[in-house]
Order: sequence, then structure tokens, then C-alpha cells
Amino acid sequence: MKKHQRYTSIAYFALQGGYWMSVCISNGYAAVFLQHRGYSNSALGLVMAIGNIAGFLLAPNLAALVDRSRRVTVYHCIWALLAAQTLILAGFALIPGKSLMLSLLYCLYMATVVAVNPLNTELCFELAQWSRPVSYSPARGIGSLCYALMSFAMGQLTLRLGADVYPYAGLFCLLCQVVSTGVITWARGRAGLENTVHGGQQEQGLGLLAFLRVNARFCILMFSLALLFFSYSVADFFLINILREIGGDTGDLGSITAFKAMLEIPVMLFYSQITSRFRCSTVMRISALAFIGKALMMAMAGSVGMLYGANLLQTLSFALMIPAMVQYVNLVIDPKDSAKGQAIANGMMTLGSIFASLIGGWLYDALSVHTTLLISVAIAAGGMLLCNFTVEKKRA
Repeated sequence: MKKHQRYTSIAYFALQGGYWMSVCISNGYAAVFLQHRGYSNSALGLVMAIGNIAGFLLAPNLAALVDRSRRVTVYHCIWALLAAQTLILAGFALIPGKSLMLSLLYCLYMATVVAVNPLNTELCFELAQWSRPVSYSPARGIGSLCYALMSFAMGQLTLRLGADVYPYAGLFCLLCQVVSTGVITWARGRAGLENTVHGGQQEQGLGLLAFLRVNARFCILMFSLALLFFSYSVADFFLINILREIGGDTGDLGSITAFKAMLEIPVMLFYSQITSRFRCSTVMRISALAFIGKALMMAMAGSVGMLYGANLLQTLSFALMIPAMVQYVNLVIDPKDSAKGQAIANGMMTLGSIFASLIGGWLYDALSVHTTLLISVAIAAGGMLLCNFTVEKKRA
């Protein structure tokens, strides 16, 4: 059993790494790929918004299915989503230029990538039921490291080979996830285990509508996160626009994205030590304030160097909020509804991304980069206030 436990721990870390490299491809380089294919900022924003809406709807429904079904497991859903991504990325390589088919495929790609995240999070807690417990925060830190490496590599690759390298890079990230999921599935089978958590003998969770009704305060708090991540995504999705405004290029895009991802790693690795001293609610309040600070500093940046400085606050904003949000769900939500709680938390991040994609693309076309970023500061301030009023004082 110990050998299988070791395999699953390593494989889960690799799974998070592969997943966040895919996020780097699907979100971080969407503007580079689609603009290369002839899309305007508004069209790019619309495609990304529709893709995020589809993921926003898909993720909680898959989670509800996992929570309530005795036959469908987390593994079934992950395998189905990875298979769909394989076909979609192959389509990107085969379809030239700008077309309706490319737009539809990109929407589906984003939806399937979004939907995998809460399933991976839930898988972490399921592994603890039969294998060596896997700490989520260090695994997520590995994800940030891999995101950073992929971002830097993509920046250099697109400079040298062009944006057509995009689908092949996506397939490489997908291969990492397929191998990792395969190892976990194999180790689970070797251990002689069937459905131990979902699809087993546990009490069935609430339906999605009942969950929303019972956990209304939690859902309002999650909406505050949507506002914070709107501000974050307006800058993140269209970072190439900000860089071009101050004299940067795709090489700078890769470097600065890698830089901010590297900053996340220490915070996520030592998150458990942070929450041994501070309540999860306190950490979330600090993080919400840092989102405002980062947005304001990016709006004021007049050079690439100043943009690096603004991203130093990545440590207190994004890097703190991601593990805090996962922990908060486990503190306030009934374990039998944990998959839905994680999916809704992830869905609120996605909701922020939806509006950032849809409204952000239009804002960048209609207004200056500086004005657009100032609007995002105001949205982040609203999210911070709502977060402070609704977060519950819970200690791990």
C-alpha cells in the first residue's frame, strides 16, 4: 500500500502541474493565439466570455452529479473532460484562420479546462480517504511553478515559432494530465478499492438549488470573489495590451507571467503555517485588500519595470486567496456537499473571468488602457467591502 501511496502523492502533484500549464495556455495566451488568427479585442473577449460561461454552468452540475451519484465518480468526469480537450486541440491545429468553428471550439476548450479544476480539488480530498493525505496548498504551489515555466517557454516559443505552436503546447500539457490521472487510477485499482467517497456508501448531498438556499451567506461571499477576480482578469487576460501600451512584447508577457507565478509558490507551500497563526477569514480579508492594491499599481504603471513591481502583490492577492478559498469551503460546507462547494467557489472565479472577458475586451477597444484598469480598481473595492461583511470567522 505504501508504494501505491507514494505514487499517488507524486502523481497528484504532477496532475496539478499539468493542469495549471493548461490554464496558462487556455487563458494566459488566448489573446496571443486568437489575435494571431484575426480576432479583435471585442471578439476575443466574447469568445472567452462564452467559454467561461459554459464552464461556469458545467462545473457545478458535474460536481452535483459526483456528490449524488453512486455510479459516476470524479475519475469518470476528469477522463471525459481530458478526452474532449484532446479532440479540441487537434481541431485548433487543423482549422486555419478565423472561423465560427474555431470560435466554438475555443469556447468548448475553455469550458472543459474550467470544469476540471474543482474536480482536481475534490480528488485531493478523496485521496486522503484511502491513500497518503495530499496537502492541497503545496500541490497548488507546484501548479504555479509549472504555470511559470510554461509561461516563460510559451513567450519564447511564440517569438521564435509564432502563435501556431499554441495547440501543440496545449497537447503537451494535456499529456501530463493524462499520465498523472492514469497513475492515480492504476494505483487505486492496485489497492483494490472501489468508490470510496463519491459513488460509495456516503450520505447523498443536497441538490444544487437546495444547496444554494441553505448556504446563502456562503454564496454571497463567493460573489464578492467574482468581483475581485473580475479586476484580476481584466489585467491578466489582456496583459499583452497593457505591455504594448508601455513598450513591451510577447517576450515580456512570458517573463512577467512567469515572475508572478513564481511569487505564488512560497505562499502556497507555507500556507498551512500562515493559517496556524491567522484565521482563514483574516487571510481572505488581507487578500481582498491586496487585490485593490495590485489593480491600482498596474493602472499607474508606466514601464515594464513598474509592472513587475505591481505584480509583487500577487503574493498577497491571488496566491493567498486560492488556498484560502479551498480551505474556507471545507470549514463552512457540509462534507457531503464539498464537491458542490468547491465547484461554486471555482465558478465565482470563473464568473469574474466571464465579465472580464466580455466587458474587458469592449473597454480596451472603447477606452484607454489606463481608464480600463481604473474601472477594475473600483470593481475590486466593491468586492473587498462585500467580502469583509460576509466572511465568517472560522479557524482551521
